[in-house]
Amino acid sequence: MKQLSLKIIALGSILFGCTHSSPTKDLLTPDFLLQKNVKQITFQGDNERPRFSANGTRLIYSSQNRGNRKDLQVYETDLVRNKERRVTFSDGAAFDADYINDMEILYSSTTDEIKESPFLNRNPSKEFPPSDLYLSDRFGSDILRVTVQPGYDGEAFMIPHPTKPSVIFTSRRGDVTGVYRMDLKSRFVSLLASETGKDRRFPTLAPEKSRVAFKETNLESKQQSLQLVDLHTKQTALLKSGEGHYRDLFFAPRPPSRLFYSILRNGDKKYQIEVYNLETKCTQVVFKGKDDLLYPAVSNESVERLAFTRTVQEKKQIYMVDLPADLGPCLPDTSGNGEKSKTPAATPMNTPSVAPAVTPIASPVSVESPTPAPSPVK
Repeated sequence: MKQLSLKIIALGSILFGCTHSSPTKDLLTPDFLLQKNVKQITFQGDNERPRFSANGTRLIYSSQNRGNRKDLQVYETDLVRNKERRVTFSDGAAFDADYINDMEILYSSTTDEIKESPFLNRNPSKEFPPSDLYLSDRFGSDILRVTVQPGYDGEAFMIPHPTKPSVIFTSRRGDVTGVYRMDLKSRFVSLLASETGKDRRFPTLAPEKSRVAFKETNLESKQQSLQLVDLHTKQTALLKSGEGHYRDLFFAPRPPSRLFYSILRNGDKKYQIEVYNLETKCTQVVFKGKDDLLYPAVSNESVERLAFTRTVQEKKQIYMVDLPADLGPCLPDTSGNGEKSKTPAATPMNTPSVAPAVTPIASPVSVESPTPAPSPVK
């Protein structure tokens, strides 16, 4: 009887705020408010884009509206000692932080761009602020600027390699937003996905480290899709499209290839967190409810944890919870990519995925372009 009551409560929280045209309106999914081991990580300001350290003991994220400071700054929470500390003290905003290793981080900042072009950047874009990528130690004292291209550089994701480490990131160059890759040793930037008339952003690395997923928006039709690009061939494949507004893509670090993201589905009023298994072609709802759920990130642990941002009374706070083992049934395929969803058991987790049909990415810019040598920042 108690279990039945919990299911009824969960169903009620799911249906609240959803319209009848939503494909998930009648789906019984776990609600994080009913999870006993849910933990609230932040309690001040507005917080976004959490990322776990490799060993899962720390969480790094951006936070703003703390005291007199309105700009985003990077913070870190020690999950073992339950202590938070501020990492960056930039004159401008600092955001989109990620761990490089145990002692170094990567993040974006507007500090130098605004100083270098104060008149041009007097009223910067909120979505694409003028910013560059920076490397730093975990304490924000030894800082190195690694991009100097005018415009927006953000949403960076580290590609680890013993001899050739690199970074994938979103860059807005002129009126075109695309996905690029930078070799951290040579500072050469290679194009992954950029095309006039399309915005491409939120890149994330697949666990086998040879493919990158990103969101594409057709600026004319406004239709959004999830795409997958091969790092070696620079060819792209459609994963899914036409379901709503996607954002905050994140591949789980461990196989199989599971792409987590936030989505405002057609007919819904709030963003929910979903996961798409590239091998089984199965889409499942992870969490949904009466609040926007954004910025999912999964830890690299045998018992995976999920960190995400939840809107609470118009504030964005970060929560953490063990990833549920059973996410329920696959959603019916409404993506328009011609592939039917399968149940999770249809393909074993250790079965290699079949590569989808690929097409070259059109590009108005050269594939390789050198970036000037980075300069230390005080």
